[in-house]
Amino acid sequence: MAKDRFDQGRNIMKALVFNGPRDIRYEDFKDPARTIDNAVIMQVNKCSICGSDLHIYHGDQIGKTNYDAEQHKFCVGHEFIGEVVEIGPDVHDLKVGDKVLAAGGTGCGECTYCLTGSPGKCRRSTAFGLSNDMNGGQAEFVQIPNADQTLMRIPDGINDEQAVLLTDALATAAFGINNTGLKPGQSLAVVGLGPIGLLGIELAFLRGASQVFAIDPVAARRAQAEKLGAIAYAPSKEAIGAIIEATKGGVHCVFEASGASSAVGSTVPLVRMGGALSFIGLPQPDVALPLNHILYKGLTVKAGIAPVPDLWEPLIPLLQSGRLKGAGLFSHEMNLADGAEAYRIFDARDENVIKIMMNVT
Repeated sequence: MAKDRFDQGRNIMKALVFNGPRDIRYEDFKDPARTIDNAVIMQVNKCSICGSDLHIYHGDQIGKTNYDAEQHKFCVGHEFIGEVVEIGPDVHDLKVGDKVLAAGGTGCGECTYCLTGSPGKCRRSTAFGLSNDMNGGQAEFVQIPNADQTLMRIPDGINDEQAVLLTDALATAAFGINNTGLKPGQSLAVVGLGPIGLLGIELAFLRGASQVFAIDPVAARRAQAEKLGAIAYAPSKEAIGAIIEATKGGVHCVFEASGASSAVGSTVPLVRMGGALSFIGLPQPDVALPLNHILYKGLTVKAGIAPVPDLWEPLIPLLQSGRLKGAGLFSHEMNLADGAEAYRIFDARDENVIKIMMNVT
């Protein structure tokens, strides 16, 4: 057993390791040593690939880091659940053996936000799996800094799929929908139907949306959106025209969940005068918005990275009650050893893929 091996002392684990663009390999990597007093070592049981992981895979830029340039090897991934196997002296709310889910990133552990339970708002917050400064959880083991704020015991009534979604995708979808300011009876367009966009549809109906329109080039994802009650279109000028006509002037709100230039560019034409735009997709540096049209239309624009732990409290009761399901998103289940192929499938959108669950132990 991996845990038994870890208990016997430092060794070599298996992980998905970034070796360069489109070169993520399942290979040996040194077990993480606990180097921070407020950290734990977590044994990962299940993990998933996020759409933002594809930026690394493509060699794109995230923040100031260009992944097409030479990089040190690091373990990728920020969506994972598992079990606590070692605890630092400054960890107070967790114990060895706890079954936990991890927020996709964490803060410094020292600022006011971190010390008051909102590490997602920390100015020094970062995601797991972006560099070897904080290796990711597509691995057998991972160190979790600021553990009391970054981990949560998996609540009763939450299944493994829902727990993985809570690490990032579901919280990010809720953050994006909240930022639209959507009110009961209003209309919404979701641009980009990856898992976050699809979760946004479900959350929009929970908020009382009267109509939800969904736009994506992939037919299988449009079909999934229609199962959730949305009216789905492939991207085109005709689709935008049809939505404007159906809503008599445009939707009240747009939730953009892609970050692609074409997706971002479609948002302003879709929304009515005085409407709202919410962006959560990670854009590349050349993606821009037409500020003059935003000004003349009087639009509200919000964007940001979700403070994941802040969203857990309102989301968990919805999952436990069954009002929010988050079901049908994991189209594929694979083993971590097949991670390179999982990335290929997810990137190519082969086999009607939506989201891939990877079993680690």
